Amino acid sequence: MKNFYNFKYLNLKLKEYIFIFLTATIISIFSTTKSFTQENVFIVDNVKVEGIIDLNFNRDKYIIKAFKNSFKILISKILLSKDSNKIIDLELNKIKSLIKNFQVIEESYKSEKYKGTFKIVYNDKKVQKLLREKNISFSQPKQISAVFFPILVVNDTMQDFDKNYFYTKWEEIKVKNESINFILPIDDLDDFSKILKMKDKIDEREVNNIVNKYNVSNYVFVLMDYNNTDLSMHVKTNLDNNKINKNFSYTINNINDESKLNLISQELKMKITDIWKEANLVNLLMPLSIKIKFKYSNLSDLDKLKDEFYKINIIDSFDMEEFNINYSFFKIYYYGNPKKLRNELLRSGYELNNDQGYWELYLND
Repeated sequence: MKNFYNFKYLNLKLKEYIFIFLTATIISIFSTTKSFTQENVFIVDNVKVEGIIDLNFNRDKYIIKAFKNSFKILISKILLSKDSNKIIDLELNKIKSLIKNFQVIEESYKSEKYKGTFKIVYNDKKVQKLLREKNISFSQPKQISAVFFPILVVNDTMQDFDKNYFYTKWEEIKVKNESINFILPIDDLDDFSKILKMKDKIDEREVNNIVNKYNVSNYVFVLMDYNNTDLSMHVKTNLDNNKINKNFSYTINNINDESKLNLISQELKMKITDIWKEANLVNLLMPLSIKIKFKYSNLSDLDKLKDEFYKINIIDSFDMEEFNINYSFFKIYYYGNPKKLRNELLRSGYELNNDQGYWELYLND
């Protein structure tokens, strides 16, 4: 009986080594093909799973685990935090139906322990259809950098940076799929005094003078006032020229309670991330249409443009309404707003201009 189990274990190992060789061969072939753009939010990369190798080892179990983990990562990327709970418990068969393909990036079988890294590619149209059925909008936030100014006033006294938990611990606070790279300012009391004076009305000129020191135009001001047990927060943001103000409040008995401050910091970072997501929401229930004229010097430019239309997630469909040797007219059906469409086209190398309702598209040379 012992020899039987030894043979079964060796047979399992042999299959694993054969699979490693085949996987390495497949990956080397895939590496020569065109890769997806990093901006595609429906690609979930670097999904890691691991577990013990024993007589009951089943690799499929870890692939399923990678699918489930990737879906959680996907919805944390594209949904507001308030909407994530509406869909997080989606059944496995439904998750599988949303997946376009997947790749095994890396696998190892060492010290009787399995480790795998996967890349999961979701079908954007199927995901959007599901969200539409659930009456949920999704977001496509790009990665940006913003200066983060946490101004904490305790009993009418502004706290120095080294006594401000929201400054000293901010970089240690992690949320899933952060799309904002927060830049902490230097300890400049003169700047913070100016910001404190602008609590009720921010002077844009003063703000620009302060923010420009950090070579970015995006900023997040959090003006916090603690009295007795009440911590009120006034959040002012300018993210990619989207200016949003929000107010939050918390009850905390002791302003030095680090466990409570840690929870508040996590929630604050999530709320700021949601503000950026809200600025990039795509309303799947209200598709818009636009008619554009595209001039070209050869037909290959036309074919390339149509390929780009297929790649842009917010474009639902398009029709060519007029065609000749010099230009074509397209009717595009898309989700979001004209600014969002213009930005997506710009990333693809095209500039969309509006002249009193007359839209033209140009190659961005």
